[in-house]
Order: sequence, then structure tokens, then C-alpha cells
Amino acid sequence: MMPIGVFARATRLSIRALRNYDRSGLLRPAEVDPDTGYRRYAVGQFARAGLIRRLRDLEVPLSEIAEILDAGTPDLVRAAVERHRARVAAEADRLAGIAAELGTVLDEPSNALLVYERWREPSTVARIVLHTALSGLAGVLGPGFAELSARLAEQRVAVTGPAGCRYLGDDPDLEVELYLPVARRPRAAGRMSAGELPAAQLAATVHTGPYRGIDAAYRALGRWIAEHGRTLAGPAEEVYLVPPGVAAEELRTEVAWPIDAGS
Repeated sequence: MMPIGVFARATRLSIRALRNYDRSGLLRPAEVDPDTGYRRYAVGQFARAGLIRRLRDLEVPLSEIAEILDAGTPDLVRAAVERHRARVAAEADRLAGIAAELGTVLDEPSNALLVYERWREPSTVARIVLHTALSGLAGVLGPGFAELSARLAEQRVAVTGPAGCRYLGDDPDLEVELYLPVARRPRAAGRMSAGELPAAQLAATVHTGPYRGIDAAYRALGRWIAEHGRTLAGPAEEVYLVPPGVAAEELRTEVAWPIDAGS
């Protein structure tokens, strides 16, 4: 069992959305503390949460999502998604990609990705903080890192490691810190400022392939944290292990959460 905050981060659903899905009956918590009202969720609810999130990405109304979830079989789920896709033909390419992944979410094995722990030493970074909806995240990463690189080149500050980002907040929009590790502190310029990436014990896994499939990495981390009784100690992070310009299938992204040191 895990608290709503961990479940929200693992499924990439906001706490506000989870509360709404509880009220509507789409996704009720596994248990609610009768004294505090705190909601707790089970690992077994990841598949249902993932399906709800993908259907909401498709802009399927909540009433239709309830019908799809009640259908209970992959064939009926896919048929319902296809009916909705016919009504929004202008987005056919995007919908086809998401629909093809529905079965992956439902059938995802619990050990699909290796989760490991590592210690991260503190480091100096150049950073930009952005605010964006989750749906617009992919559109701000490239320009944001390009801006950082250009500012650092102007000051002749060397980059010492792969680019990364941290999700500082997520309600209602994402607050995202883009960063590049650097050899020395740069001067503030435009949106860029200097910062420190703190030392942390990380639970991490590596996602290989297009960014649209990264949800599986977050679910794997959430499952591991719940099963090992660990607690979060900071915001979720992503480190982009290969340089831009490679084929989508060759991308490698480390997804990590700072966690307590354990016993």
C-alpha cells in the first residue's frame, strides 16, 4: 500500500485528478483511514490508473471511460477507443499510437524494468525553471536545453555531464527544472541561473526508446518503492543519457526518485 502522493507520482496522475476519480467511482483508493480520511492505494491499481490516464490523453469523456473500464476485456476496450478515434479523425496518428500501448499497460509484468539504487554526489548546475502542462512537456525540453547550451557557450562554461530535469511541482501544471552539470557557476543570464543538484540516494531505472513510453519506468519505480517500504525524499528526476539527434528507439532516459537512506 502507498499514500496518494506516491501513487500520483508513479502513475503521473495529479492528486486532484485522483480525488476526482475517487468521487466519480472511476478509481477508488484501496483503503481510506476512517480517522484522517487519508487515501492509500495498492500496486495492483497501476494498470487501471494507467488506462484511465491514457484515455484522458485521448480526451475520452469520463462517462465513456467508465463504460470502457466496465467492459473488462482488451477487445472491448480497443473497440471503444476506435469509436472515439473515429470522432476525432484529425488526431488519428496520435490516437493510434496510444491505443497500441493500451495492451502494454494492462499486461505489463511487474519485473519489466530493473530498479536499482545509487548515490548521487552534489554538483553545480546551470538551470532554467519552466511551467507547462504535462501534454506540452515534450515541446519545451528541446528549446529549454538549447537556451541553456547557448548561454553557457557565451560564457565559455563547460558542460560536465548529461542533461536532466527535475519535477518540482505538479498541481495544476508542472514546474520543471531543466539543468546541465557544469564545471563552474555561470552568471545569471535571461532565464538561466546557477544552482546546486543536491546529494541524494536515488531509486532509479532506465527507459529505452521513445519518450512517450516512459510511464512504464515511473510505474516500476512506484512499485519498487511500495514493495520495499521506502519513502520519497525529493522530486522525480530524469537524466537524458544519450545526446539529442539519435533515433527515438535509441534514446535512453534514467528515471529516478530521491529516497530515504533505508535501514
